[in-house]
Amino acid sequence: MTSAPSAGRVERLVDWALGPDVLRPEDTGHLVTVVADTLAAVLGASVEPEVRQAALVAPRLGGSGPATVLGSGAGTSPAAAALVNGLGAVRLELDEGHAHAANHPSAHTLPAVLAAAEDVDASGPELLAAAAAAYEVAVRFARGLHLRRAVHPFGTAMACGAAAGVARLRGCDVATATQAVLIATALAPASTQHAANSGATVRNALTGVCASNGVLAVELAASGTTGDPRAPEIVFGEILGSAFDPQHLDEELGGLRYLTTGYLKLHACSRWNHAPIEATELLIAEHGVRADEVADVEVATYDPAIRLDGRDARTGFAGKHSIPYSVAARLVRRDNSTEAYTDDAATDPELRALMARVTVVEDPAMTAAAPAVRAARVTLRLRDGRTLSATEDHPPGGAERPYPAAAIAAKHRALLTRALTDDAADAVLAWCTALPDAGSVRGLATAVGGRR
Repeated sequence: MTSAPSAGRVERLVDWALGPDVLRPEDTGHLVTVVADTLAAVLGASVEPEVRQAALVAPRLGGSGPATVLGSGAGTSPAAAALVNGLGAVRLELDEGHAHAANHPSAHTLPAVLAAAEDVDASGPELLAAAAAAYEVAVRFARGLHLRRAVHPFGTAMACGAAAGVARLRGCDVATATQAVLIATALAPASTQHAANSGATVRNALTGVCASNGVLAVELAASGTTGDPRAPEIVFGEILGSAFDPQHLDEELGGLRYLTTGYLKLHACSRWNHAPIEATELLIAEHGVRADEVADVEVATYDPAIRLDGRDARTGFAGKHSIPYSVAARLVRRDNSTEAYTDDAATDPELRALMARVTVVEDPAMTAAAPAVRAARVTLRLRDGRTLSATEDHPPGGAERPYPAAAIAAKHRALLTRALTDDAADAVLAWCTALPDAGSVRGLATAVGGRR
């Protein structure tokens, strides 16, 4: 039997992820912000109908247990809590992400890590170390993955990170944790780009499935189930993707870190929309362009962002995955917050008419520069015959151009208070801040109990 090219690399990565140096002291503050960002995204989404209902049925799926369902405050099994919290984390598209993962590492992994931490009554530092391990492993697997065009990245390589983080909390040895990661790879669901583009919220469920599979994979490995050593090459390189490059798995272990090089969002839509939004804003700010002056728009950007080319988004959620919708919202509303992506906003005749006149094309040079540079060029052709163009290479939110801390803190409070009282929002933020010194993580259930 031919050995898998990734076999030794996976084991080395897992060994490092279980070790003492996975979270550097200087990165702890940023990780606390990522945790707060993820919890705020889940709780902010918990008022959305399908997220609220999923939270209510979670105990029916998992029974009574120690893991907190953030949307209700109820306790259930770790697998059920990870499923429902993961589903909520991506609903509003305001959770953090990483360009090299083309994904949202914390939304896919923290729900699993948090549920396991509550189950074993971990300390705050133990939770943070596991969250860091999960994040780093997730991004390293994702870097090697070249997805097929029809496949959406949610629920794919992120499960490997979720399994690694849970395995660390469960005290697994390297051999068992490695099996858990391979099992998680094999459990990857069929995630379609069409679901996101058409507004099907099953896309969000796949994030929850991924987190839940991270919990399940560890339980299976601990009970003797074995993983396929060639799973990364076959699942990621032949089924979901066209190739899998294993060299990223153990590249510069201990030196190269991904945790602090992700992005935080203020626009409530896919990150692939952000460069077009910012380039559009440059034109509005410089030239005072009004939506009624625009004859048509061309957006040139990189592959895979060109997948978001739909010009007939019927719902606000579909609009989150449409560059034409997002650019039209910027021109018509001057806004890309959650209010710009409601179903009511999606029925605006002016927005819909302009969205239909936005074309998305690939710029091969931008594709070659991605993901290090995720650029877009927006060209407006005005009714008076003028042509205006602007390019955005580095939209704000990333490590190279971070948003002010006050803006991120304001986002967190705004999201939390969609679902919680002001006092409860304070309690959640205090719980996050205290994590580096907390003796137990189990106070979260009490913090989220004060609902509006």
